[in-house]
Amino acid sequence: MVFHENKKLTAEEWVEALEAGKLVNAIKQLSPIQRSGPWYMLCDNESFLNAPESRRMYRKLGIRLWQIPAKSPDLNPIERFWSYLRRRLRAMDLADAAAKKPMMGKSSYIARVRAVIRSAAAQEVAKNIAKGYMKTCEEVIAKNGAASSG
Repeated sequence: MVFHENKKLTAEEWVEALEAGKLVNAIKQLSPIQRSGPWYMLCDNESFLNAPESRRMYRKLGIRLWQIPAKSPDLNPIERFWSYLRRRLRAMDLADAAAKKPMMGKSSYIARVRAVIRSAAAQEVAKNIAKGYMKTCEEVIAKNGAASSG
């Protein structure tokens, strides 16, 4: 939804993305049961997600936050996507090394990361992670808060 140049997204950048409809469009691409909300969004401890201006936009858009506990990777779907991204980039790096290509510069590597993230395969992985998240939540609930198997 948002690719930023800085290490951390700011609340202002996030609100701009919300106002531009990026989150609502991403939710609708998942074919939710409720096409017009209210929707629930998982929220980790990132400050921009919990900023007052972000919360005002969530109310306006019909989005409710679900807080997840810190250090709960099974409850944080983005960790699964990061895992996919690391595996994919590592495979590409190993293929470059096997082909004896010179090491990439920072700007070239950033372009590679962006290309992978924007690829149809990465979008499909993200979609499948989001769809499978309900199963993870059900498993954690059934285990009274214990970690899921996957």
